[in-house]
Amino acid sequence: MAKFQIVVAILLAVAAGSSSWNAQAQSSLTVTVTDKNGQPLPQAVVSAVSAEDREKVSSVAVMDQVNRLFDPFVLVIQRGDSVSFPNSDNIRHQVYSFSQTKPFELPLYSNIEAPEISFEQAGVVVLGCNIHDHMKAYIYVSPYAVSEITDAQGQVTVPAVTELSVWYPGLGDQPTDALAVRVKPGQTLLNVQLPVTQQGQNPPPPSALQQRFNRLKNNN
Repeated sequence: MAKFQIVVAILLAVAAGSSSWNAQAQSSLTVTVTDKNGQPLPQAVVSAVSAEDREKVSSVAVMDQVNRLFDPFVLVIQRGDSVSFPNSDNIRHQVYSFSQTKPFELPLYSNIEAPEISFEQAGVVVLGCNIHDHMKAYIYVSPYAVSEITDAQGQVTVPAVTELSVWYPGLGDQPTDALAVRVKPGQTLLNVQLPVTQQGQNPPPPSALQQRFNRLKNNN
């Protein structure tokens, strides 16, 4: 009788472990975001609206400047986080934002400095450079416990929740406009199409002097 009870206990434990594993396997949701033409949309922000709050630990993210472009184009942080603004170019930049979420202006600086700014309010911060008009980027200061950014295939994995918020530049009239998406119970895959086209930074073509310099550099 004792042996029978032990076998039953083992079987129950295995079944419980299997159920737990299945629950864990189904606790995530893979989201694919596409543009209005059905093409994968990288750097869209997908937030789990009803995700449980996590213990908040402030961190420092990086918004670099490389080849006269902001890098990354979209940066996701949490309220209270700071952002460092290194300059990896061999020319000076002057970063600014007029956004209501965090208006600021950094003095003209070179690549030996990395100013740091804290972002206490949730929202979207649109960045520009006073020296280079084509430079534009976004800092998404998330009000949610979980916010992730889509990869080159437009995909991201978030906790399985009942509602998502999907954000991308130009989605609405206001910089913070986002799309609310309901998730069905037990759903593990979700496709979201946004009425936008992929955005980015478009640097102007090199000047005649720059082209000459590049030719001389490549010939050496």
